[in-house]
Amino acid sequence: NLDYDPVKSFAPVAMLAYSPQVLVIAASVPATTVREFVTYAKANPGQLNFGFGLGTLPQILGESFKAVTGADIASIPYKGGAQAITDMLGGRIQMNFGTTATLLPLIQQGKVRALAVTTQARSKDLPDVPTMVESGLPELALTFSAGLLAPAGTPADIIHKLNFETNEAMKTPELTASMAKLGFERQIWPTENYAAFLVEEMRRWPPIVKAAGVKPE
Repeated sequence: NLDYDPVKSFAPVAMLAYSPQVLVIAASVPATTVREFVTYAKANPGQLNFGFGLGTLPQILGESFKAVTGADIASIPYKGGAQAITDMLGGRIQMNFGTTATLLPLIQQGKVRALAVTTQARSKDLPDVPTMVESGLPELALTFSAGLLAPAGTPADIIHKLNFETNEAMKTPELTASMAKLGFERQIWPTENYAAFLVEEMRRWPPIVKAAGVKPE
């Protein structure tokens, strides 16, 4: 029940970064691709569990995955995503979506298996892992993004000055490295690109959330 318009109430300044999400499965599941995992899930209906933090992007991605593939996978909500990871390592959860910052060490150690990333292009941290588009699920090319906004009506010269200074800061190796540790990849855009991106995001997300069955709390 927002009392403001997410698009009209703000003036886009700059895109900062986006965070790839990774679909991982338990190492015990006999699948190495999304297609193999869906086939296995359908052959074992109700036997696999999907863990997620309630009201999060991983929940939306997981429910969307189930909807578009028709896989019968049980949804197990947690107060936070970290609890789902713990239970995955303990053998109680077989499917999870999360950030590279969280999952990369577990993937590298072989404790979980990465099947796909949700970015349009492959992640530089996981160059051998295909995208959802490559895996035949373009609907799941969804990421978390962060950007800078100003109040609506902010003068254009101030907006463009802020955009320039922000982008210059984003180019520094120190900031790039710090963001990478948190699982973010920088995105340097002019204001106009970020504005168009936000409009498209506002159009794209509501039907995805509705189809996933996620309710606002």
